[in-house]
Amino acid sequence: MSLPPIHYRVVGQDDYMLVIDVAADGSFAIDSGDYTSHKPRRGTLDPTRQAHLSQLIDSLRKPRDLPAPEGAEGFVAELRIGEGASVRSEQFWEGALDRAPEIRALVRALEVL
Repeated sequence: MSLPPIHYRVVGQDDYMLVIDVAADGSFAIDSGDYTSHKPRRGTLDPTRQAHLSQLIDSLRKPRDLPAPEGAEGFVAELRIGEGASVRSEQFWEGALDRAPEIRALVRALEVL
């Protein structure tokens, strides 16, 4: 099974950062930006997880931005799926994920790799 490449990047308060990249072959890299307590990790998804991510990607609606309301705090994230002319890109505030349960499900699946 081949996945489209996935790039998920979160930036938050106090220099918090998380980057998760999943390649088409299922290999992944996670960089939390905090090398003292969270060293970068690499691995490969098993076929069940690859299929699950593929199903979650297929369930996504039309891309849209979900910005933070004025004065809101929290994490801002970028999700890119695919590459080249077929890339799908979304930016969202974590608090807006209640309005986009299909994005929330994909993000949560990525965060538990």
